[in-house]
Amino acid sequence: MMLRKLLLLCIFAAAWLQIGAIRIPGVVHINGRACRNLSLIASGYRMRFRKDGVSVSFSGGGRFLTAELMRRRITWNGMPVMLGYPVITHRGSIYVSDSDWRSTLSLLFFPRSLRAHRIAVITLDAGHGGSDQGAAGRISREKDITLKLTKRVAAILQACRYRVHLTRTGDAAVPLKTRAVLQRNRRSDLFISIHVNAARDRSVSGVETYCLTPADAPSSNGKPELGRNLGNIFDANNFSLACRIQSALRRRTGAVDRGVKRARFAVLRDISAPGVLIETGFISNPEEEKRLNDPAHLEKIARGIAEGIVAYHVNLPRSR
Repeated sequence: MMLRKLLLLCIFAAAWLQIGAIRIPGVVHINGRACRNLSLIASGYRMRFRKDGVSVSFSGGGRFLTAELMRRRITWNGMPVMLGYPVITHRGSIYVSDSDWRSTLSLLFFPRSLRAHRIAVITLDAGHGGSDQGAAGRISREKDITLKLTKRVAAILQACRYRVHLTRTGDAAVPLKTRAVLQRNRRSDLFISIHVNAARDRSVSGVETYCLTPADAPSSNGKPELGRNLGNIFDANNFSLACRIQSALRRRTGAVDRGVKRARFAVLRDISAPGVLIETGFISNPEEEKRLNDPAHLEKIARGIAEGIVAYHVNLPRSR
């Protein structure tokens, strides 16, 4: 009986390993950039392929990927994700940059390369404060909304047995560098910075989550970034944490899903743990500003953030 169980376990393990044993096409250089053949990768995962004039889509095995040709935006199972470089066509096949494959797509196709680490202590960062009010709407200020929201997220996480530190507990100005220093000094295991967005176009709305831009890629805003840009050892974890939180937020709030993006914000660049910056809505949009001042909606946002953190935690590989 014991031998039979062992044999079944070996068969299961072999099958499990085979799932991840997809042969990934090597790097080819197109117009001076290292690229990977996305068509062949998706085919290796037995995904069905469709193409029209402006986009391609792959589906199968519970995965659905849409890529907009000559643009940086993809959607993965309905969630927008910004790449560093545009998706291109070359000799009839679809290619992505090798940088985007390593930092983003490989983690979506094969999410087993996360760095194991403990999660016991979390630093929550309420954006702005004091003389820095952040964005302002008709009836409220970003600094006040972020503080209310951060305190509620802290309470939920504490009820889940996490230890939580806040970079500010009142209406105080905290320099950006100090926020990262507080995380490092407390040796917290995650850093979550909470903000409210604004745009000139008052019709824009929705939630989006940022993680640190990888070392060899431009940020989602598309602005040139000169000089040596560093990522960190948690690049894969940063992206996974952002995906988990963004997914939970869109599910909880029903807000417009603006997806996962990349930036070299100071509070993300200078921390020593996985971290994200969350834009919880647009205070410049009159309807969304009302929701951002509704306790019931803030509760949905807070629970979405907390649920995303817990989902990230339970899906981490175990530390040895």
